Amino acid sequence: MGYGDIKTRKLLNFLRWLQNNRGVEVTKGGRHNTKVHCIHNGQKYPLPTSHKVVNKHIIKDFGEWLARNGLCTIEDYDVRIK
Repeated sequence: MGYGDIKTRKLLNFLRWLQNNRGVEVTKGGRHNTKVHCIHNGQKYPLPTSHKVVNKHIIKDFGEWLARNGLCTIEDYDVRIK
């Protein structure tokens, strides 16, 4: 599926859902404003949320990272992020 740039507010809403329903911890601070921490394997994914819009390449890579770590399927991610 082709991804496009999305507004940061929409991504933050998705992260809030992810934190409440999956094994994820979302922290703020550091060089990248937001970090998503997978609880069961310890991997982290930095997200630049200081801008109004998040780049489509970051959105695509983040979806693949979620699927690789078993946190969310690509189909579920596509539905929730669009």
